[in-house]
Amino acid sequence: MATNTFEYCSLHYLNQWLTYDINYCQALANGNKNEKLTALKNAGGFYRVARNLPSEYDEKKGLARYEPVLDIIDLLKPIQFENDPVKEIRGIEKRISEKYRDRSVLSLTTKFLWIKIKQPILIYDSQARIAVGTENGDLDTYYEKWREGFKDNQREIVEACFKLTDMNKYAVNQEIGTKEYIKAVSGEAWFHERVFDIYLWNKGNNA
Repeated sequence: MATNTFEYCSLHYLNQWLTYDINYCQALANGNKNEKLTALKNAGGFYRVARNLPSEYDEKKGLARYEPVLDIIDLLKPIQFENDPVKEIRGIEKRISEKYRDRSVLSLTTKFLWIKIKQPILIYDSQARIAVGTENGDLDTYYEKWREGFKDNQREIVEACFKLTDMNKYAVNQEIGTKEYIKAVSGEAWFHERVFDIYLWNKGNNA
């Protein structure tokens, strides 16, 4: 069984952030259209959701890969998700699905939305769903159970993240991953939530 302490999960996510997510997030926040599309394409591969959006509905129609998705999420703001994030996510999910012949895109939608705006989006993943014990597709209950689990473990997660500055030699990118940078990024609430994501993924994968 894989190691699943919060210390392990915090270092795991730090290196995932430095290797992958930082690039996706920066591109969607500040990149030009081509850079944003490249970020979505790379994220789709890394998060293993590319198969949910067949290229026959974008590239084979003369569009760039994921262009219909970018058109939907590009101008979204975090404030739109503050009151009822599940309802808003469902709305975005429906719009993306319609562009790809009604494909199942809930997990993909949450992953791309997180890359775009981070909080208050929670990533919906099959392994995390198994870990929190909800039915497939029940995003409302998933949010409730995820939040309950995070609250129960928040103190330990924050403590584990605080220790990351002393583990900077294990950061995959030493140029970016200085002690000062690690202290700043690992203190963010969204970082703590992603550490919990890693914990749930490992727990669900070993269930």
